[in-house]
Amino acid sequence: MTMKLRKYIILGIAAFSLSSCSEWLDVQPTTEKDRDDLVGTAEGYKQMLYGTYINLTSTSLYGNNLSYGFLDVLATNYASTSNFYTSSGNYNYTDNNERSYVDAIWSKMYNNIANVNSILLDVEQNKSVFKNGEYELLAGEAYAMRAFMHFDLLRMFGPRYEGHEDEIVMPYYESYEAVRYPHISAREIITHVLSDLTVAENLLKVGNDPLLAGSQVITYNSNGEFTANRQYRFNYWAVQALKARIYQYIGDTENALLCANDVIEHGPFTWVTEAEVSAGDKVFQHELILGLDVPNLPNYYDSNFKNEKYSLTDGYGDYGQGYFGDANDYRFLYLMGNNKANLKVVSSKYDQTTGTSKQMKKQTIPLIRLGEMYLIAAECQIETAPERTISLLRELKLHRGYLSEGQGIDDGASADQLHTYIRDEFRKETYAEGQSWFYMKRRNLNTLVMYSMWGTPVYYGTSWSSPVTEATYIFPLPESEKEYGNIPVDKSTSK
Repeated sequence: MTMKLRKYIILGIAAFSLSSCSEWLDVQPTTEKDRDDLVGTAEGYKQMLYGTYINLTSTSLYGNNLSYGFLDVLATNYASTSNFYTSSGNYNYTDNNERSYVDAIWSKMYNNIANVNSILLDVEQNKSVFKNGEYELLAGEAYAMRAFMHFDLLRMFGPRYEGHEDEIVMPYYESYEAVRYPHISAREIITHVLSDLTVAENLLKVGNDPLLAGSQVITYNSNGEFTANRQYRFNYWAVQALKARIYQYIGDTENALLCANDVIEHGPFTWVTEAEVSAGDKVFQHELILGLDVPNLPNYYDSNFKNEKYSLTDGYGDYGQGYFGDANDYRFLYLMGNNKANLKVVSSKYDQTTGTSKQMKKQTIPLIRLGEMYLIAAECQIETAPERTISLLRELKLHRGYLSEGQGIDDGASADQLHTYIRDEFRKETYAEGQSWFYMKRRNLNTLVMYSMWGTPVYYGTSWSSPVTEATYIFPLPESEKEYGNIPVDKSTSK
């Protein structure tokens, strides 16, 4: 490995640590010697792992663009973005502005994958520096994070999986060496992802992940305790939930259902209550399977939502009660806000009102939540057990405040009706979390209605909707990757 590569990767960690307010990262490695000092101790490895989490909170990644920002704009979840993403509504990925978002996602994700591989490079040879279980938890998290990042890259830069399983898409980096890994097929990417998750699952079991024992304690002030706040780390149940998401994405409904049911039936996650939501828990923290602590999120909320860069209506819409079907829905009552000055509606999901003693709740970006597991399990049984699908949907909506008979789900609903129910609930559940775009891609929706679900449709060119093709769902590779990447010439497709 060259000094140049290793220094580049460590500088990547340092840059993010300097821009974050998290208590996690006190050591800021800036040289090769700094890295060598870190890998000699358990605390050093922990600091490196914390750094990879901080990297994920970048605005180029899950601190904005891969949650409430770029991806939700593509999913037409906003009626207006104040020209913030002028070209995104046209899916013009070659536009210089939009190109910059896409390229940054690719480069920052692979940079953080390199950071994770740096940890895995020699941690196994240094097990003796850890207390009981700490090595397994740290390594398990690292393997799970590597799988998570590669899978999201596949969902963005690869084609829809079904029918394109053997198309060459991207590399899967499993080491820290200065080697350009070859681009491989979507099927091979999934194989590597699931392999990493199997390793992670086994390690987290051996390490006695506290969440496996049913402990769901969020301390807010962990005082540096490595096993604290597991829902903000790649924990055992996050691995199971991610497997459910992956299996559903590739069309393996049997395994998707098994994993989703495992989380639902055996995980420690509990439904949020209306009292908790009305008191300020708008991210439904008890339902959180995996989330990120984003220290700058309150500032991001002010600059993106309070300043109305992301508005749900254009000033002429309403609160969207008709869409929810029940005015008691917590997501309708508590997760939207109206600017009285100009009648614009903005999401208030990230406008937490909890006190400073529970600051982490104000800094939470959900990555996977309990509601998604119910929707995965419901969709997987549409053909085989539709009555179970109806039951799961009703349970979810009951815990969202629906008091109407049957929670708005018809007895004997057809398969098409059930898919529509799930589509609508998925969008309401994961609004401002970046997942709607991936749902649309997986389901190959060929028309995206160009309006916020809360308000008035927006006329778009010559119609009220935007026709899309499968190609619309594929981000183009960066030009540098096309030129210098290890892409098999005889198998690659133009992107």
